[in-house]
Amino acid sequence: MRGLFNRIFKLLNFGGRDWGLFILALLLAFSTWIIHKLSLDYSVYLKVEVVAESNLEGRSMLSTSGTEIMAKCRTTGWRILYDQMTRGRDVVVKFPASVFQQETEGGEKYYVTSDKLHEYADQIFGNSVSVEYFVTDKVYFKFKEEIGKTVPVKPVLSLAFDDQYIAAGPLTIVPDKVTVYGDPMHLESLDYVTTVPVKHTSINESFSGMVALKPINGMRFSVNEVHYTMDVSRYLEVTHKAVKVEIEGVPEGVTVVPDPATVNVTMKVQFPLKADPNAELRVVAQYDDLKTSLSGQIMVGLTNVPLGLIKSEITPVAVRVKEVAE
Repeated sequence: MRGLFNRIFKLLNFGGRDWGLFILALLLAFSTWIIHKLSLDYSVYLKVEVVAESNLEGRSMLSTSGTEIMAKCRTTGWRILYDQMTRGRDVVVKFPASVFQQETEGGEKYYVTSDKLHEYADQIFGNSVSVEYFVTDKVYFKFKEEIGKTVPVKPVLSLAFDDQYIAAGPLTIVPDKVTVYGDPMHLESLDYVTTVPVKHTSINESFSGMVALKPINGMRFSVNEVHYTMDVSRYLEVTHKAVKVEIEGVPEGVTVVPDPATVNVTMKVQFPLKADPNAELRVVAQYDDLKTSLSGQIMVGLTNVPLGLIKSEITPVAVRVKEVAE
């Protein structure tokens, strides 16, 4: 046999240098063939170990172990080769809590139906894979129970309004409460969580947006951001000076006078005006408040609030009440 090969190479007139070129040509031809084969599409079954990540209320964020998901797929030879090389590795897939159904109330077992899995095929198998169908109708995951505490969210604000513009009400956030998971000892002293600063400048119209919650070491939140909204209005400032103070609830047979007898009222009202801001105002104090007053002063307030009032300020905010003989 060796003699046969030698005679063939002698006929082909191969020298030492020709051997190198011949081997190189073989390698190039084989590489071209491999690349061609791996670039073709194939219909195959692919299996992936999936760990689910979700924000299920009262449960751990990650499922306790990987769950095998198998599907009939159409993909390239490259993807099949990659699957062989990475087999055994877990793929973390983020699912919203809404796709899960609990097998038994209070249990750790949750499942996702195959029709919902199609929406997350890219996360499971990758962008280059087209899933024809999943082998099983349901895929199960286990999520451990976790201790949590529901607390309010307090927004942190850094706002600068243009001249004659003001917030028409407080900033509202949705959700205004979140569940915090972590060490029970730390949760016990936690009364609220805050947002990162909501920053807006040159404000002259209503605004809204999303803002992240400020992270706390060793804890996680049921949501990581909240939606905020603030109504903004243009305003007109109106000042009423020397408005008479009235005392309500004075017992029969008692005569009292407030000190001072008049106050100044400054109002910010929406513009365009919804009512006459110069209409007569009533500033009233309640006689019964004297029972709980340590200083002998009682607070005053407006009783006929004009339509479109955003904010009012009364100076002074409290008066003394003096009894006088009839």
